[in-house]
Amino acid sequence: MNLDVLNRYVLGVIAVFALCLYFVTVATGFNELRSRLRKVGSRKRRSGNQTSGRRMRKTKKLPRP
Repeated sequence: MNLDVLNRYVLGVIAVFALCLYFVTVATGFNELRSRLRKVGSRKRRSGNQTSGRRMRKTKKLPRP
């Protein structure tokens, strides 16, 4: 086996490994982004429910004399 052929095989294996790492990194980033977007949506829904409850309590307060 020639050293040039062996060098090409080694570079090919390194390239395949680098591509796999790249795709795993991108997939992990998308999963993290998706989970953060879900948390933001649930926070908005929760905060909206709490503010409406606060508004109702404030309107029922009796004025101070």
